[in-house]
Amino acid sequence: MSVFPDTDTWGAPIQPHEVLDAAESMGRRLVEEHEAAMNAALRERNHLAAWLAALHPSVLAPAPDAGDGWYRLFLRAGGWQFTWPIQPGDLLLFDHVQRVPAGDARARWDGHTTAQKYLRIRTHTAVLGLDGDSSA
Repeated sequence: MSVFPDTDTWGAPIQPHEVLDAAESMGRRLVEEHEAAMNAALRERNHLAAWLAALHPSVLAPAPDAGDGWYRLFLRAGGWQFTWPIQPGDLLLFDHVQRVPAGDARARWDGHTTAQKYLRIRTHTAVLGLDGDSSA
């Protein structure tokens, strides 16, 4: 006995191409939902990165390795470099940030990994919290 029924809920025979079409449609829908969720998460992150870029020295440089029209934000805080790829649709959030060519000295990656970036963020956050003023 097959694990797949031979008929639909109305008793009509199920054709293999109908099963494949339904699976492909479901797969496309899941990919679209995933892409929408990722874009929303990136947009949220980019709002925060744009805010940080207003508070710290930063530049944007083309990032062709990230995709067509993408830029990379190079930000300096606490003596460290932080970088984030910025998708084309979010570049308007960074109108206040100077754009420089990829070879600009301010847009040279220092070799940090994502894990190192996160450690730098946690360390800098802890240092900023040492002043004891929690009223802000």
